[in-house]
Amino acid sequence: MIKNIMVCLDGSRHSDIACEYALHLSQQLSARLTGLHILDSRMLEGPLMADISGWIGAQPYGSQLQQFRDVLERKGETIVEAFNHRCEQAGIPADGALKMGHPSRVIVEEENRTELLIIGQRGQHADIVGEALGSTAERVLRHSIKPCLVTPSEFQPINKIMAAYDGSGHASQGLHVAIELAKALNVELIILTVTEGKEIAETERISAEGLKLAESHDCRATNLIVENHRSSQGILESAQEQECHLIVMGAYGHSRIRELILGSTTMNLMTRSHLPVMLVR
Repeated sequence: MIKNIMVCLDGSRHSDIACEYALHLSQQLSARLTGLHILDSRMLEGPLMADISGWIGAQPYGSQLQQFRDVLERKGETIVEAFNHRCEQAGIPADGALKMGHPSRVIVEEENRTELLIIGQRGQHADIVGEALGSTAERVLRHSIKPCLVTPSEFQPINKIMAAYDGSGHASQGLHVAIELAKALNVELIILTVTEGKEIAETERISAEGLKLAESHDCRATNLIVENHRSSQGILESAQEQECHLIVMGAYGHSRIRELILGSTTMNLMTRSHLPVMLVR
């Protein structure tokens, strides 16, 4: 089961909710927690710095750049200190880490140290991106090879899990993780299969296959079949009707095409979901 969790911190409200989920899961799974904050190197080398150098002149540019870097570092240290204090109060073993670089690249590099990565659905610029998935979260999802939990704007304890299952290899991986998680949290698992125009007999076979797998692992589970031509809509509506608190699904692996494009069902679900969604490779 998951024994190491990493949560991405940026000081935003969505990051705070991601941290809440990380604390919840760490307590329930007795897992060690790492909080990662990244000093965005693009802030020191992009158009912003070029504009500043134009305003203040070339002579003082070097000192101003160092001052700006110091401000970023102090902010990062404050975020990490707050995370460490929060974990200490909760009695959870944790480490805060501060790194410099391109956020999505550093996250993907650092994920080798963990078994589950948690990131907010949106970040510091949520007011700008609106309903769109945050750019850092989207890039991480496209390139990560570890299970990723993308958290929404509100926290609620995980008391029931829904696993989307279509019989494919990546869906099977997701179902295995959902089964382990449901058993570890001692919660009910709903195994959902969406017909999407498939013949009902084939859909029923796939659904029964998923339930049989869960039962073979002594997992408290039920299966559910819904008909919807848009899988993401069927999954979200069913999760709401069944009062689930987490959706688990398989994400595409790293073929030459799929490493650039997550499936449309996956991306639609990630953007629209008001529940946390765990993507499993």
